[in-house]
Order: sequence, then C-alpha cells, then structure tokens
Amino acid sequence: MSPDGPLTPAQYEILEAVWAAGTEGITVAEIWQAASQHRQVARTTILNLVDRLEKRGWLKRHSLEGVNRFTAALSRERTTAALAGNFVDDFFGGSASHLVMSLLGTGRLSADEVRHLRKLLDGKRDASRREGPK
Repeated sequence: MSPDGPLTPAQYEILEAVWAAGTEGITVAEIWQAASQHRQVARTTILNLVDRLEKRGWLKRHSLEGVNRFTAALSRERTTAALAGNFVDDFFGGSASHLVMSLLGTGRLSADEVRHLRKLLDGKRDASRREGPK
C-alpha cells in the first residue's frame, strides 16, 4: 500500500526527522524535540500529526519493549519524487517543462542551478540514447 494524500509542510518536517533518525526509527518525543528546535509546537500537535501520517500510510509503527518507534514508509527520494510529480500534475498539467519555464520566468533559478539542470538533462538525454528506442 502506498501512502495516501499530499503532505503539509508540518507533516514533511516530521518525515525529515524520521529520515534523519535512520532505520532504527524515532519516538514521538524525539520528533517533538526535533520540531521544537525550529518552532514552538505542542507535543499533542506532533502526536496528532504522527497519528494521521501513520493512518495515511506515510509512517510505520514498530513497538519494542512497549516503546513505539516510527519509520518512514518511503525513502526521502521516493517521497520527494512523488510529491514533485503530484505538484507538476496538479499545477502544470503534467508538464515539467512548464514548471521549469515558470521558474525561469520568476528569476528564482540561479545561473549555477541552470547549469546544473542542463547537466542533468544532458545526462538523461545521453542515457536515453544509449537505451535506444522503446
């Protein structure tokens, strides 16, 4: 089962703490401590967010000696790819080039970022050529 629905910034912040904890997982108290370093937040708020993320399949609960630890259902890479894909679908009609054109138009991409994107695109093109037609 894949996770359900989009993520809010606060929910993504929780996933960041979970990924940082590694494969052993993290407790709600540890998530709260991590979030509290960035902003004032009630422990019950974190508990509710974790509960929702678990119910929607974004987090997995593991009980060890009566302590609940949470791990992410998806890696950071798979999560960000899914969120980016949903964003492109929802706001740019599925067109990644429209997203890039929008970013270029706003001036939000630095010259270094444009060079990096060009390098990534050239690498993708070269890989496609090596694979041949499908």
